[in-house]
Amino acid sequence: MTDKTKYSNITVSNKTYSELQRLSRDLLPGKTPLSISKTVTVLVNCKIQNLENSLEEQGYQTDLNKIPLQTLIKHEHKQITKKGASNND
Repeated sequence: MTDKTKYSNITVSNKTYSELQRLSRDLLPGKTPLSISKTVTVLVNCKIQNLENSLEEQGYQTDLNKIPLQTLIKHEHKQITKKGASNND
C-alpha cells in the first residue's frame, strides 16, 4: 500500500500523459524508460535548478523556500515572455 504521507497523486490530460510517456523514454541514454512519476520528478527538479540558477545570476538568494512567491512568479513570467518574444523574431 502506498504511504500517503510520502506521495500524492496528480491528474493530467491524456495529451500531457502521452508526452510524459515519450519523455520517459528520451530522458536517459539508451532509451531506458523511466516511470511516469520519476519523469515528473526529473522534470520538476530540472525546472527548479534552472530557476535557481537564473535567480542566482540576478543576485537573488537561491533557497526557493525563502524567496517570496510573487518574486518567483514575476521572474518566471519574465522568462516566458522573453522566450516568446525571441521566438517571434
